[in-house]
Amino acid sequence: MSWTSIDQDLCTQCGICVTRCLMNYKEVEGVITSSASMATCNLCGHCVALCPTEAITHHKMDMENFGDLDKRVDYDFDGFKSFVRGRRSHRIFEDKAVPREHLGKLVDICRYAPTGSNRQTVEITILQDRDKIQRLSDHTVDFFENRLDELEKEAREYEAAGKDLPQTTRSALTMVETLKRVVMARKFGMEVIFHRAPVVMLFHSPTETSTPKDDCVIASTTVSLAARTLSLETTYIGLFEFVANRYRPIVQELDLPPGHKVFSILVLGYPKLKFLRNVDRKPMKARWL
Repeated sequence: MSWTSIDQDLCTQCGICVTRCLMNYKEVEGVITSSASMATCNLCGHCVALCPTEAITHHKMDMENFGDLDKRVDYDFDGFKSFVRGRRSHRIFEDKAVPREHLGKLVDICRYAPTGSNRQTVEITILQDRDKIQRLSDHTVDFFENRLDELEKEAREYEAAGKDLPQTTRSALTMVETLKRVVMARKFGMEVIFHRAPVVMLFHSPTETSTPKDDCVIASTTVSLAARTLSLETTYIGLFEFVANRYRPIVQELDLPPGHKVFSILVLGYPKLKFLRNVDRKPMKARWL
């Protein structure tokens, strides 16, 4: 059975569906027919969204979730630019829980973020348990504390052998001083991985998909902007991403679905500091070919 069907009583044979999707729609002797399957349809839903007479039904999608576009919305570029510029990386949060309703909204909006080949494989793990967050923080610092001596030893061995360092090792070496500060901070009772945020969001995906890293970063960026409409702020946590998929105690603690890896992390909460001005950034380099 085809995943899609056309109500011929409603269809005007306009051909929009054929123009958009030659894989699943064709016109034969003036009649448009559909034949969609797992081999030809990636569940983009464009055929349903484009049909002017609502003649198309997609049997693998929730037809109740194809609401009309709000044509009244007027997106002003300057206003949007101001909104984007106002996003800052926040690491100091109020000691205040984030309502489950707000988190649910942020999770739901991610389903509309684009994914490579429309695979829609991104999943989110939401951490609010302070003890669990602290354990993950400690595991992360443990990894770096143990890794510092190993990194410097590894670099000396490669240098002595006249070999180039692996890319991951080169990247880690550029962060040695930062990692030393992270280890020292814990000794003074500071939590510098998740910054005592009330919420940690892990964006993960199966590795066997089209663009897992891109998909997770797009989803987390969507959350980082959408959170601002709920008076919440975020920051990305690259230090944890560096160890999340390689350090056994963390892998065991997270217990992700089989085949999944973490590709982006946000901490989230109500900000304690209020920025009064935008900040400067380097001009974007662009090539016009």
